[in-house]
Amino acid sequence: MPDELGPAVAVLQRKLDEQMQAVAETKKIINMLLKSMGKPPQYADVAEGSGIIRADQFYGKPFATAAQKYLELRRQACQPDEILRGLMEGGFDFDIMPWEKSDRLRSLSLSLAKNNLKFHRLKNGSFGLREWYDPEFLTKERQNDAAPKEQRAKRKKRGRPPKVRPAADQVTTTGPAIEPVKKKRGRPRKVDSAKGPKLLPGNKSHPAVDQTAQAKATM
Repeated sequence: MPDELGPAVAVLQRKLDEQMQAVAETKKIINMLLKSMGKPPQYADVAEGSGIIRADQFYGKPFATAAQKYLELRRQACQPDEILRGLMEGGFDFDIMPWEKSDRLRSLSLSLAKNNLKFHRLKNGSFGLREWYDPEFLTKERQNDAAPKEQRAKRKKRGRPPKVRPAADQVTTTGPAIEPVKKKRGRPRKVDSAKGPKLLPGNKSHPAVDQTAQAKATM
């Protein structure tokens, strides 16, 4: 099944590349018109050099370096999908990354979030360079984010029942478990009415003798 969908995916990727190129050209025209009006360009991702990201701008560069260069080019925090499109437009080879092709966006976000020495994730989900922001503010923000986690951990710890240690006289020695002896359940013995009930050992009464004595007494 996946092999059958391969051609369709390739067609959609080519279509996406054409659409992204068209968007880049449109941005370039808007920047040119703004420049003629004496205003700064609106789209920084197509404002370097000839007005568009070079096709090989990020080719052969490590991921962190390419993402950093892209953010420096934009001069503002960007959403992960913007960074992904910008790196693709600049020729970054995503095939060398150990990421699934269908999961590149999520993998990109996780990689940027883990590299917190160079990148910083804002509350709105966008990423910027850590050097852009005040270190004291970033420290306070990290402490505020960590406080709820510590409080939840303390509440969870308080809610656990205390461990009860057994008393000294209740401590049992380890050893093999002794299984209770089960009584054998047999069938009840049949009693011959003529002979009378069978006497158990140790029983001093003799029903047959008692009956004979009673008969003599009545005579």
